[in-house]
Amino acid sequence: MKRILVTAIGGDIGQSIAMCLRDFEDIFLIGTDTHDKHGGSLFVDKFLIVPKAYSLDYLSVIENIIKKNNIDVTIPVNENELKVLVNSTNHLRLVHAGSEIVNAGLDKLATMESLNKLGIDVPWTVNADFDEPCSYPCIMKPRFSSGSRSIFIINSNTEAQIFSKKFSNCVFQELLEPFEKEITCGLFRAKDGRTTSIQLERLLVGGLTGWAKVVRNNKVEKLLNIIADGLNLKGSINVQLRITEEGPMIFEINPRFSSTAFMRHKLGFSDVNWAVKEYYDESIELSSASAGTVLVRTQDSVILSEG
Repeated sequence: MKRILVTAIGGDIGQSIAMCLRDFEDIFLIGTDTHDKHGGSLFVDKFLIVPKAYSLDYLSVIENIIKKNNIDVTIPVNENELKVLVNSTNHLRLVHAGSEIVNAGLDKLATMESLNKLGIDVPWTVNADFDEPCSYPCIMKPRFSSGSRSIFIINSNTEAQIFSKKFSNCVFQELLEPFEKEITCGLFRAKDGRTTSIQLERLLVGGLTGWAKVVRNNKVEKLLNIIADGLNLKGSINVQLRITEEGPMIFEINPRFSSTAFMRHKLGFSDVNWAVKEYYDESIELSSASAGTVLVRTQDSVILSEG
């Protein structure tokens, strides 16, 4: 039996991962989160509340859960948890993309520097705490967080000064257009170096992918292969880019499974399960999806208790 811990199970990504893992016939899932005001417990066999990742006792609580429940491997979902667990000196058994790419992806400045070293053209990106934007309009976003939270369009030097004083630990970044040409990519590299990817043209609904269409761009695929080999990818990451007039331009790497994990899984791009199989030294057959396939995200509601 596979015994797996999935963190941040209250969120969309954790629940998507759990749904992918249910394909395994003999599996026991434990999910953790910092509270229980969500439906995460419906996706796992056992749910436990844990402290926030930067709490002093977080690591010891996770280690205790692993020991008491005979957990084989942990899948960190929340990026704060990912940083703490991957950089722990306690040698935890984790499914992740490799410490090099995790630490580069969690820092948006480091992400752009790493891509630039690989010869990949990137949008200009500067530290908003110390530097002014190179041009306007541009965007301002948190340096160390993910998702579409706290992202602003900056139109002038005055706005840049106001926002940089109000928000710390942010970056200014070149505004890439057109917005409707955004592509989110799943990128997986196996232990033996085999690489596969999936490109999704998408529309965001409430910060999540609500509509997606499989596309295939050879220039994008080339960039993804450079990243996989150049950053020594071990498993799966999410790469976000826009198709500009100058060509594809990567603006962010999320060094973890993304919120489209289950959507991709339904298409046969099963990076969650591939990564888990490789942890257990099981063979995997890589695949992708046919260009032109369209998916939509649906929603459900469950009554937990009645008054």
